[in-house]
Amino acid sequence: MSMNRELNSRLFTQREEQLAHVEYKDEFGFYNIVVQGNIEAVKKAFVSPDYVGLYDEPQYGQLSKDSLRNMRYHFVVSVSLITRLCVEHGLERELAYTLSDLYIGKMDLLQKPGEILSLHNEMLLDFTVKMANLPKTSVYSIQVVRAIEYIYRHRNERLTVESAASALGVNRSYLSALFARETGRSMGSFIRSEKIKAAANMLKFSDYSYAEVSEYFGFASQSHFIQCFKKEMGVTPREYRRKHWSSDMEM
Repeated sequence: MSMNRELNSRLFTQREEQLAHVEYKDEFGFYNIVVQGNIEAVKKAFVSPDYVGLYDEPQYGQLSKDSLRNMRYHFVVSVSLITRLCVEHGLERELAYTLSDLYIGKMDLLQKPGEILSLHNEMLLDFTVKMANLPKTSVYSIQVVRAIEYIYRHRNERLTVESAASALGVNRSYLSALFARETGRSMGSFIRSEKIKAAANMLKFSDYSYAEVSEYFGFASQSHFIQCFKKEMGVTPREYRRKHWSSDMEM
């Protein structure tokens, strides 16, 4: 049967049986609470891991006749849509797409429907929290928004105010003054802060040495990295890893 004939046959059957997919406004209304960073609303929308027949219901569409595979496909659709919507609303592109890849890879190893549903809840909350923690850039000028996005993308380089301004084609003094006026902090301080936050995540979730982390994020020396890290986080890199390594690596 050709695809067009199969399509018409399926549409006829769905009309006869009064079946329809989830309404567009309802589906994107749900995704919108993720984009808005509404953590409480997302938690209320969690699906019980016991509800293993969820995606067998006709309004979700049958992507595979195999129930487990159908659930896997719906997981991929969900995380893909959420990833793209979050990127459109300010989440760092590489962060969002890498997080999506990790969740899809983790899902692919699961063999029980309840485990996939639990992971889907975890994925929703993770993206929602990241959206909730985004700087509120909507009140910033386009130059400052572009500067923030550039810093996010290049924070593992030897990034300076001068190099960022040059890459963006903006006068350094003008950009520095504008950034400070709109964000309430200097651009140099923001760059260091973002580097340290990213370095803290690397310390939590990898076994790279302090020297390797320092070099990766473009600090002049390991001692300078330690000094900046302690100023930002209140503890040294060693103390931070000792505190967070065990509990977070076991998750």
